[in-house]
Amino acid sequence: MADLLYRKQFFIHTYESDFDGRARLVSLLNFLQDAAGDHASLLGWSVMDLIKKNMTWVLSRYHVRVRRYPAWGERVDVATWPSGRHGFFALRDFDVTDGDGKPVLAGTTSWMVLQTERRQPVKLDDILTSKFILDRRALPDDFEPLPVIEAADREVAFRVEMGHLDLNKHVNNAVYVQWAIEAVPEEVLSRRRPVEVEVSYRAEAFFGDTVTSRVRSVPPAGPEPVFHHQIANSSTGAELARLRTRWR
Repeated sequence: MADLLYRKQFFIHTYESDFDGRARLVSLLNFLQDAAGDHASLLGWSVMDLIKKNMTWVLSRYHVRVRRYPAWGERVDVATWPSGRHGFFALRDFDVTDGDGKPVLAGTTSWMVLQTERRQPVKLDDILTSKFILDRRALPDDFEPLPVIEAADREVAFRVEMGHLDLNKHVNNAVYVQWAIEAVPEEVLSRRRPVEVEVSYRAEAFFGDTVTSRVRSVPPAGPEPVFHHQIANSSTGAELARLRTRWR
């Protein structure tokens, strides 16, 4: 059986860097997804393995804390493992360090297996037994509900493009985070970076849809700005995702 702890190295390329030469948050999230996909393949339950059985993984919750954004050319080492189960949900955690072993990011995620035709959840008993769980959390989180935006400070519309889609033919999870970030005021985007992001994925978006990214500033507990976000289908009003971000 494959090891329950999987490690993979990445290097920050120019196209994964922002205007200041630091890794974009979306780039780091893509590293996590890539490592998780590799590990799931080794364990025998990747997306491709499940598709053959008319099932697939979908991401339900995301929570990451970023200690430092590595620069272009730096190496980062991603460690990931299946960290537990909660009802229909499988947990997977991540610990990211730089080439010197110093912390870069900690994250935890919650996943569900869906039957592809009916889009109904599948029990995990036959997929993720206790022998596939490493009882350790990089970022403890019980995934309590995120707050709803009552009134937005700003709204930005986006059209779902073909490049936004993943193997499930719906919008990739990292794209929702990018849509949320793009709605944050420019004075924050130009001077700060998100150091904590929580996401609750609630519905799917598909090619040709138009979505609205709504953001509201909330009183922070300290000096760092905090925002609540909502991504919604512009035509139907259906809520696609809720987010909370903290910036430094």
